[in-house]
Amino acid sequence: MPERARSLRVALAGAGMISRHHLLAWRALGRRVELVGVCDPDLGRARARAEEFGIPAVFADPAAMLDEARPDALDVASPRETHAAWVEAAAGRGIDVMCQKPLTPTLAEAEALVRRVAGRCRLMVHENWRFRPWYRRLRAWIDEGALGELLSFELATVSSGLLPDATGHRPALVRQPFMTHEPRLMLAEVLIHHLDTARFLCGPLRVVAARAARTLPEVAGETLATVFLETVSGAPVVVGGTMAAPGHPARTRDRLGIVGGRASVALDGETLRLLGSTPREERFEPDRSYQESFDATVRHFVDALASGGAFETDAADNLETLRLVEHAYWASGRHPGSQGGRP
Repeated sequence: MPERARSLRVALAGAGMISRHHLLAWRALGRRVELVGVCDPDLGRARARAEEFGIPAVFADPAAMLDEARPDALDVASPRETHAAWVEAAAGRGIDVMCQKPLTPTLAEAEALVRRVAGRCRLMVHENWRFRPWYRRLRAWIDEGALGELLSFELATVSSGLLPDATGHRPALVRQPFMTHEPRLMLAEVLIHHLDTARFLCGPLRVVAARAARTLPEVAGETLATVFLETVSGAPVVVGGTMAAPGHPARTRDRLGIVGGRASVALDGETLRLLGSTPREERFEPDRSYQESFDATVRHFVDALASGGAFETDAADNLETLRLVEHAYWASGRHPGSQGGRP
């Protein structure tokens, strides 16, 4: 009987809100992985995660975790300004990395990081939005030719998360407090997901124009943005949204409309419809699907490490998404170096 493959030893950088979804995904892989350590400057948070998920060691010092826990792979779920240091520390020890988006705060920093770690580790960006089950199903419809030629594409996300609720709290800031002071908010934190998903569904894209605005004094960054793009064939693509829409749910809901040569597509929250002569409809449970996107992203990382196959969202692929984000800031006049730009 062949010997069972050794479990992949995994360490986690960051014990904040999003880390729980990462850990649930790792746990779903069972004996394929072994969680060996979690690191966070707040040891209380690290201990809470370790206790919940049976992780044997907690650390406040990154080097100590990498040297003492000896992971095969590192999952980076820490704040964006720490990503480069974590990736370089892992690469220096030959440890493969899955890093939360954005890879770094800016495109230039990401390009420099990718050059520095090239050939020293395998690096995947944790861009889970495209792994949401309704977008995977839509990709399958596209691949089978159900839509025909893409004629137009519009993807929007709208919520009231930055507005006070009935208790006076702003749900998005309660969930992710860093958003209060993040100068690059709607484009770099939220719509980066949707730009990546648009690339996944439409192929290569080019930014034609963009508009963005800061509509709330309570946060530092832009809260409203729309990006106008086009495909290689010239089909129009619009990606936009806001987290300050009165009357909408506090959690983001995607709305998608596609016009194809053979059929159209409509997505409203959890219902995906193919419209035309052979209609289809599928419903997805939002909370379960949210976690499934993390599960699928982590599973893809582990499968690719085991097989030696390519990461769907490797560093080179993610740089293309970061270029769209950067170009959108330039086009909207919100890049520090653009005409009339402001940080």
